[in-house]
Amino acid sequence: MSYLLDIVKEQIEKIKKRIKDQDIEMDEKLNAWSMKTDAVDLSKWWEEGIPNIDDVTHGAINLKSETTKWFGMDNEEFYNSVTPPHAKWHYNKNNVNYTFNSHGYRGDEPNLPADFTVLVSGDSHSFGIGLDDEEVWTHQFKLLLQEQYPKCKVVNLSCPGGSNDWVARSITCAVDTVKPDLVIPCFTYPNRREAIWDSGYLWQLNTSVPFNPVQTEYEEFQSWFMTVNEHTDYYNLVKNQKLVQKTCRDYSLIETQIYRMRSIQRQLGSIHSFVDVARDIQHFGPRVHKQFAREMYNTFCTRQSQEKKL
Repeated sequence: MSYLLDIVKEQIEKIKKRIKDQDIEMDEKLNAWSMKTDAVDLSKWWEEGIPNIDDVTHGAINLKSETTKWFGMDNEEFYNSVTPPHAKWHYNKNNVNYTFNSHGYRGDEPNLPADFTVLVSGDSHSFGIGLDDEEVWTHQFKLLLQEQYPKCKVVNLSCPGGSNDWVARSITCAVDTVKPDLVIPCFTYPNRREAIWDSGYLWQLNTSVPFNPVQTEYEEFQSWFMTVNEHTDYYNLVKNQKLVQKTCRDYSLIETQIYRMRSIQRQLGSIHSFVDVARDIQHFGPRVHKQFAREMYNTFCTRQSQEKKL
C-alpha cells in the first residue's frame, strides 16, 4: 500500500508541474483552444465522426473489411477445451462468422444508402462475441425493421470490453456523421471505465489488467481500480446516460442495458431448462439475442404509435 501511495505522490507532482508550466507559458494547442474552442481538438478521442477503433485497445486485433471464424475470447484453443453445456448448443468451428466493415466494426457501413438508419453502441454483448453475424441482436432487429423499411441499415459501434464511457463517447462523436433515425445505447456494467495511461494509451477498464512490459505504466493502470466503487460507478453511469440524452435530444432515442439481456436469459432458462450461451460460453446466446431484438422492435413500434397520436 505504501508503494502505491508513493506512485500517487509522484503523479501529483507531475500534475503540479504541468499546471505550473501552463501558468508560465500556455501550451500552444491549449492556447489556440482557449481562443476558439470549436476550432481545435484537444483530445483525439472526441473528434467528430466514426471513432477510430485502432485508438481503442480491448485485447484483440482490429480487423477491417474482413471476415474471420474466431475473435477475441472466442478462440479455437478455448473451443477445444469446452464441453457442450447442453444438447441444443449448436456451435462448431465453422458456423460462426465475424464480418467487419471498413471502419473495423461489426455492422453495416455508415455511408451505405438507406431508407432508415439505426445507430447502436454497446459492449461485447451487442458486438456479439461467440455469435454468428446473423445471430447478433442488432442483425435480428434489422430483419424486423425491414418489414417497414426494406433498405434500412444498422451502424453498430459496439466494442468488446466497451464501457459506458465508450457508449456515450462513440455516440456523441458519430451521431452527426451517421445522422440516424434512431439511436439505441445499450449501457453496460457500471464498474467499467475508459482509462488513459500517461503515454496516451487508452484501455477499456473492466475487471482485468492487461499485460504491459513497461512497469511504470502497468502500475499506473492498476491504480485506476482504486477509483472504482459503488458511488463512482453510478455517478459515471448517470453522467454518460445524461450525455447521450442531451446529445440525442433531436434524435429518436431508445435506451437499454445488458441487464435486460441477462433477465431474458434467466426467463428462457426457466422455460427450456438450459442456459442459452454463445460459442465462448460466457456471452448471451442466440435465443437471448433474438428475444431482445423483438423487445427492442416492440418498443420502437410503440414509440411510433405514440408519435403518430401526437
